[in-house]
Amino acid sequence: MPHQHHHGAIEGRHSRTYNRLARLFAKAQYRRIAADIAAAAPDGAAVLDVGTGPGLLLRNLAELRPDLRLAGVDLSADMIAHAERNLADLPAAPDLRAADVAALPFDDAAFDLVVTTYSSHHWSDPAAGAAEITRALRPGGRLLNYDFPRAPFEAFNTLTTPRRTPFRSPWTLFMKTTRLEAAKP
Repeated sequence: MPHQHHHGAIEGRHSRTYNRLARLFAKAQYRRIAADIAAAAPDGAAVLDVGTGPGLLLRNLAELRPDLRLAGVDLSADMIAHAERNLADLPAAPDLRAADVAALPFDDAAFDLVVTTYSSHHWSDPAAGAAEITRALRPGGRLLNYDFPRAPFEAFNTLTTPRRTPFRSPWTLFMKTTRLEAAKP
């Protein structure tokens, strides 16, 4: 049974609290995920982070792989504002946009890699989100989705060779994470 845990955008004081808590307590988690993504990304890849929140994953990716062309979307305009502030000192500013995964504001085949962390279990329509991610991926492009084991991973079955594996991280002791990797034909 898929995880059913849908929320609207995190706005206002809740976004400020999330930004502070994520910067304090989630740094090691985002560093570990960023290292995994950095190892998987092709040279000079265009990478989209869906559900970017305050941009912590993008910061880590920019520091590990300055060759990547980074973009991020979040349903919350407030989260995008936090990400803009948190990433303002990067040499190359990521393309940040407030958008729903079900209606990505990018051209077809714009990205080599799409990543999402602890986001897909919140999507109101996982199948529409998966279809949009597929549209935004180049042929041969890949998806890396890090989420709770009961997230709606089956929405990505239209991609080739979807493979789920446990993902070890600093949070493993108290929070299980599954890594889904799949490719666009």
